[in-house]
Amino acid sequence: MEEARDKVRFGKERRSMVLRSEERRIVAYHEAGHAVVHLEMTQLPPLHKVSIIPRGNALGTTTVLPREDQHIHGKKFLLEQLAMLMGGRAAENVFLGDMTNGANGDLDSAKNIARKMIHDWGMGQKLYYEATKDDAEREINLLLANAYQLAEEIILKYKNESELLAEKLLIEETFTREEVMQLFGRENSSGRSEPCVVTDSAPVSV
Repeated sequence: MEEARDKVRFGKERRSMVLRSEERRIVAYHEAGHAVVHLEMTQLPPLHKVSIIPRGNALGTTTVLPREDQHIHGKKFLLEQLAMLMGGRAAENVFLGDMTNGANGDLDSAKNIARKMIHDWGMGQKLYYEATKDDAEREINLLLANAYQLAEEIILKYKNESELLAEKLLIEETFTREEVMQLFGRENSSGRSEPCVVTDSAPVSV
């Protein structure tokens, strides 16, 4: 049942897709970064599952459980979403000493959210910015930079947990929230609902 639902929502698993061992390791640390940052957020829906099995266009996925059918999000929620989207890139930098093009989907999503926060939702230092003015772009870049800094701080704070999850993903490939919490020795408390994908490690066409 769950696999059928995931296939419809996120695409078919591509177990036949063979990644080089180093690429697989990058995906594992990337997705572990998303998951670890997500667990430190208070406004976002609960973590559902983290996986390094290629699915659809993604090389790995981190999915969450929406608490309800929510259409309005506050600034705190959006800032946390930006940080969580930066979690994969931060983990790559902390553990691998490099950043890859696998984070392109996360960066596109983060840029779109930040841009809407400034230009559409009045969440900047001013209520209105002209599209051609540099001050708007500076605020967008500041939102993204602050989100990355927060994500990296969380990864460094929970460096052991991040590494443990990444290495376990290389073996088990998929962890549910319950399994992640058990791995970290934390108490699990979350409701059940329909999952939706938030982040992915997507390949880039060149």
